[in-house]
Amino acid sequence: MQLRTEQQNDNSEAIWSFRVERYDESGDRVQLIPVEMRGYGIEGSISDGDWVRGTGTMKSGTFRMKEAENITTGARVRPKKTYGMVGCVFFIVFCIAFAAVAIWVISHGHA
Repeated sequence: MQLRTEQQNDNSEAIWSFRVERYDESGDRVQLIPVEMRGYGIEGSISDGDWVRGTGTMKSGTFRMKEAENITTGARVRPKKTYGMVGCVFFIVFCIAFAAVAIWVISHGHA
C-alpha cells in the first residue's frame, strides 16, 4: 500500500495505490490488479491480507476504485471528495436565493 499526494491548482488529492489479488472459485490466484483510490482524504482502512470487494472503473490498466467493502473487518472504505468549484457556486447561489426569499417574506409579512 502506498500513499501519495498530488497538487492540482488549489487542491491536493490523496492517492492510495495498491494491488488486489483476484482468485477463481477453486481458490487459485488468476490475476493481480493495480488499484488506485483518489480523494481529498480516505475514510476506512485496508491492510495486507484483507479481503475486499470494490466498485469503480478501469482506466489505463488500473482499477480506479470508488468505494470498497473490507470483508475481513466489515469497514467501508471510500475517498472523501471535495466540492470543487461547482459545489461552491451551487452553495453561493443557494445562499443568495435563501436570502432573497427571506427578505421577500419579511417585507410582505409586515404590509
